Amino acid sequence: MNMTLAQIAEAVFAASPAQGAELIPARVCTDSRAVTSGDLFVCLKGERFDAHAFAAQAVAGGAVALLAHQPLATDIGVPVLQVEDTGKALMDLARAWRLSVRAKVVALSGSAGKTTVKEMLAQVLTAQFRVARTQGNFNNQVGLPLSMLAAEGDEDVWVMELGISQPGDMRELAPTAAPDLALVHNIGAAHLEGLGGLAGVAEEKATLLGYVRPGGHAVASRDYPELWAAAKRYFPAVTAMSTVDADAPFFCAYLETTPQGGRFLLKLESERLEAELPFYGAHFAENLAAVAAGASLLGMSAGAVVEALARVELPGGRFSRREFGPFTLIDDSYNANPLSMHAALTAASAIAGDRPLILVLGDMLELGAEAEAEHEKLGRNAAACGPAAVVYRGAMVDPVARSLEHGGFAGRFAAAATPDALAGLVAEMGLSEGVFLVKGSRSC
Repeated sequence: MNMTLAQIAEAVFAASPAQGAELIPARVCTDSRAVTSGDLFVCLKGERFDAHAFAAQAVAGGAVALLAHQPLATDIGVPVLQVEDTGKALMDLARAWRLSVRAKVVALSGSAGKTTVKEMLAQVLTAQFRVARTQGNFNNQVGLPLSMLAAEGDEDVWVMELGISQPGDMRELAPTAAPDLALVHNIGAAHLEGLGGLAGVAEEKATLLGYVRPGGHAVASRDYPELWAAAKRYFPAVTAMSTVDADAPFFCAYLETTPQGGRFLLKLESERLEAELPFYGAHFAENLAAVAAGASLLGMSAGAVVEALARVELPGGRFSRREFGPFTLIDDSYNANPLSMHAALTAASAIAGDRPLILVLGDMLELGAEAEAEHEKLGRNAAACGPAAVVYRGAMVDPVARSLEHGGFAGRFAAAATPDALAGLVAEMGLSEGVFLVKGSRSC
């Protein structure tokens, strides 16, 4: 961010400071423990904390100005911009900064793989453009504006991830991002506790498309009927991507597993290419279709997209494959919901082939009233993979175990409270080879 305190005050509807109006903060920070010299510290108030109590600590750490909506000590020593709501002000500031720069903004969302697609797209675009991206998975009402405000302002493209869990979330996030390109690559049974069902997820995700700036583009997957119907309502000219409909403008099919990843068929509007890429599993076809669509609509050629994809390195915990002699470890532990869990099981089973498959699984959270049913479905899907063993951690162990049995599972089952339980099971089984998949929600 490159804005003076006077410009910041105008953006957040605060009075211009009597002193330091031309001061340009080095950074925006919401954690008093992470404040460094030159920061603007935003005093957020949450359910379990109130950062106004740490204003003095932030100043001691180097903050040069504060954004607050509660009275602070009069002798705090730095300018204080007073607003009605610091959370809203943070988003107002991010939107003002976004509208002041020349960068094209890509805003993407989906129920599974958002961060993976964001990282893949950002790395591909880096081959041709200067790119800023969401920091980690900072994709909510605090993370999104912080990611935007961390951009320097001279980039060509910003790739921003938007995550939602409650009705109305997207109506707060999308206008902050004000995208030139909006992309929703899938929907699934995620955050049902807040969104109620698949139709609610589709509606909330598709809302993003209604905030595309004039002249911009929107892309949505035609593989999810509820999503496609909602997308057409919000953006009638939406462009289709697909992994099943080869007539879609952007299409990707998984052809086969290779020693270094997989072979994929990509269709980018009028061009078709086959490529061997460093991604294991058919579920990556959906990610690749989304990345290809985004990069193409921003001006990259099909050849340049495929060449850049071959160099992409995925962040940890996203179906990362590691070999230990005759054993393969697939680390997909970043997070889990029914959509991503099904994809991981299918891909791991294909990689295992004739080797023993050991599933190390944890609960899928935020499913509300559907939690037990979705975990029963998980057990059935796991049984269908024919694993040699299933190790489970979490509160949903009973419905998973029950549905494994009903699904004809004939292997070993263990409810694991500690890593030692897994090690003991492996030792008892006397395995000489095998494939391990580790996947569950982060808190597991």
